[in-house]
Amino acid sequence: MMITIQNGKLNIPDIDRFVGFAGDNAVMKKEFFMVNHVGEGCTYTLCLRFDDDFVRTVPLTAAIDGDDTVLTWEIVRDQLHATGVVAAQLKIADSDGNIAHTTKDFFLVGSSVELDETGEEEEFVTTAQLRHSINQALEEVTATAPYIDDSGYWCIYDLDTGEYVRTAYHVSGLTPDDAMSDSSDNAVSNRVIKRYVDTKSEECNSFAAGYADLKLAAAVPHTRTIAQLPLSDDIGALDLMANLRPFLYKLNVTPHGSAGIRGQIGIGMVDEVFFCTSTDHWVQLASYHDLYDKMDLIPEIDAEDAGDYDDGSLLYIDGSLYYKMNDAVVALSNADDVYKKSEINAMIGNIEALLAAV
Repeated sequence: MMITIQNGKLNIPDIDRFVGFAGDNAVMKKEFFMVNHVGEGCTYTLCLRFDDDFVRTVPLTAAIDGDDTVLTWEIVRDQLHATGVVAAQLKIADSDGNIAHTTKDFFLVGSSVELDETGEEEEFVTTAQLRHSINQALEEVTATAPYIDDSGYWCIYDLDTGEYVRTAYHVSGLTPDDAMSDSSDNAVSNRVIKRYVDTKSEECNSFAAGYADLKLAAAVPHTRTIAQLPLSDDIGALDLMANLRPFLYKLNVTPHGSAGIRGQIGIGMVDEVFFCTSTDHWVQLASYHDLYDKMDLIPEIDAEDAGDYDDGSLLYIDGSLYYKMNDAVVALSNADDVYKKSEINAMIGNIEALLAAV
């Protein structure tokens, strides 16, 4: 006979119920065999509730034995709080923070004649009192014992509601952390779901480390924007341009006092137009009127105003084109002042023939 835990049910044989006398220290140990359970990164805690409702928690050491896990309780003095019947329940916690409990059973602690560590006399329990306590504990365990429902799930008694509740443990042996399949209805943890999804994704995508991780990495956060416009709806060209416009030019530019970006257009304090050639350096562009004046290269003047212009200037005077040279204006020929080739031929003959005869 041995203490076993199978499918969440704690079963303590009568021969293993006695755990020592009050005051005993490191003279006895108990082993719990978790059948068909190999937990990775799990911690196991034995919870003990004494007759006076005092609760003591005891960490157990775990060792793997084939497909089973063996838990060892090295019993020391401070764990045997009082004599009598001690309710026991095992708590299992995994690395993901999932916690599961077994059903309850009980141990027995015998009395000793010596005093406890506080100097008070240990409580003595008569045979009749011990038998009564055992019978009472058996009645409570029987009245609230777990059972298997028609679907094959374990149901346990909830002391708070006074009713049975269905657990996630199935008679098949699958627990919330064991397995997941395409057809299973068994509840599983998030860690198992992700492992299952990753396995499926590797079958479909040899290059993917995990389908769920890839989808998350490819997703665009709902807070993402373009030019401060949210991506929750289509972005029209006008809306996009309106939001970009403040970044395309800069207002109130001063040539050497405003920061800018190379290639940016700026508008000055009196509507001048600037072009940014480098940070903090703006070059003013010519206005339309300035360009018009600059392109008017041949002014139309009166003859008496010719003295105001330098040599080399072209001038229009009374509708004729003049060139100023040596402080004097020289008239340039108009088309009407030049003979046409037909007129030259009429006066002196065919010019090509004459030249050929020379």
